[in-house]
Amino acid sequence: MKITPIDINSHRFAKRMRGFDPEEVRSFLNLVSGEFERLVIENNALKEELAQIKAGLSDYKERERILKETLLTAQKLAQDIKEEARREGQLVIKEAELKGSQLLDQAARKAGQIEGMIQNLRVERDSFEARVRSAVEQHLRLLDMHRKEEDVEDRLRFMKKPTAGESA
Repeated sequence: MKITPIDINSHRFAKRMRGFDPEEVRSFLNLVSGEFERLVIENNALKEELAQIKAGLSDYKERERILKETLLTAQKLAQDIKEEARREGQLVIKEAELKGSQLLDQAARKAGQIEGMIQNLRVERDSFEARVRSAVEQHLRLLDMHRKEEDVEDRLRFMKKPTAGESA
């Protein structure tokens, strides 16, 4: 049975002989009623505060759950980003290695072509030197022959010169 301060205050006791002093009982009941009312109000306030705390706690638990989920999602996202970056890095490295290999092959082919051109130029140079040498030697022979012819002509002229007695 639930009792209220009004029940305490309005309760009437039966009178008997040699019973308690009605005024003293009334005064005590008023005192008990006031204290009981204060306790009921305090209890209600505490219940309300407890309900608010429970609601706040529930709110904090929900926030904590959301934060945990967010943290897990962020960690998963960070891990996914790291993994994607690692994969992309490996892909970039493979592409760079392939490109480097292609460039080396291309450079080797180009070096081979240049080496071939150098060989061809050397052959042409040697051929040109041989032709020039041959032409120079031929010219020297011609010059020598021409000089010999001049020497012969000079000797012949010297021999054909009239002596002092012959010219008169």
